[in-house]
Amino acid sequence: MVLRRAQVAAILALFCACASARAPKDAVSGTLAQGSHDLGDDAGELDDRRADDGGRANDADADGTSDQVGALADGGGPCPRNMALVAGVFCIDRYEGSLVETLPDGTERAYPHYLPVDGHDVRAVSEPGVLPQGFISELQADDACRASEKRLCTLDEWKTACMGPSETTFPYGSERAAGVCHDSGKSPVAAVFGVAALASPPPPPPSHPPKRVKGKPKKDAKATAKGVSKNVHPATKSTKPRTPARRSGRPNDVTADVWSKLNDPRLGQVDGALSPTGQHAACTSAYGAVDMVGNLHEWVATDRSLPHGTFAGGYFLDTHLNGDGCNYRTVAHAHDYHDYSTGFRCCADVGP
Repeated sequence: MVLRRAQVAAILALFCACASARAPKDAVSGTLAQGSHDLGDDAGELDDRRADDGGRANDADADGTSDQVGALADGGGPCPRNMALVAGVFCIDRYEGSLVETLPDGTERAYPHYLPVDGHDVRAVSEPGVLPQGFISELQADDACRASEKRLCTLDEWKTACMGPSETTFPYGSERAAGVCHDSGKSPVAAVFGVAALASPPPPPPSHPPKRVKGKPKKDAKATAKGVSKNVHPATKSTKPRTPARRSGRPNDVTADVWSKLNDPRLGQVDGALSPTGQHAACTSAYGAVDMVGNLHEWVATDRSLPHGTFAGGYFLDTHLNGDGCNYRTVAHAHDYHDYSTGFRCCADVGP
């Protein structure tokens, strides 16, 4: 179907509007949305990739910190395979999350990163050299993490892992260095819908962030490398039986027609846009987590009673609009929102 110029402009105007919504100190951005598609025949068998990271694990200092305390890729130390130990307190996926699907016969196969997960039995994995999963909501990401006996990271945990013991703005240091992280990919919107529609100006930002529900506890104080609460999350392992992933809802301010067009899976398959996990090796925090800035936005666990969730780190076209590097956060979208730029990674408790 050929889109008229007016339709294309409407689509991209929505994109620009989402990308410019901001909150004080931390600007708020958004991107495109992705809907439901059937799993294609091109989903291959699960790759059994293992990282060759040269062994970044070291013993933690007495205060729970170390220059490099990332766990070994093979699961050595207190963290599971391909997870890094942070501040001696919790584990975080070294790589942005990808998914495997469990089939009716119990076997698993890699799940296409450019398709939504609605209705599929998927779980999260942390693997190098794969395209990470986009088109996923906060709710779906948390379900996928729990299916692998992990959980979605809190924002405090995520920032601590990104900034490292020295609390630098970027994983690699205090000043931005272009191209160290994947922050300059090709625009899928322009590639799929055309450049002309990018001309629509964004609306002014809101003057206040989303209001907190009265009576609800405030978020935990900022975690640091020298002190992260060990009780900021529920048990890692879910006691609920495995069920197909929940379905995501269409935002009330987005028409079904626009939502459908923005869900086009081609947005996740544009060459030169998304980067394989670990390809930008210098974009690694002192704790051993890769690609925490750029590549994909990463959902973090937030209070479900609030109207909006949070994703952090920026993506391959923006790592500064809503705060620089590790301080980047977007708070404009509902917990069940997703688009081509929204990804995730999991956290887990330190084993006994």
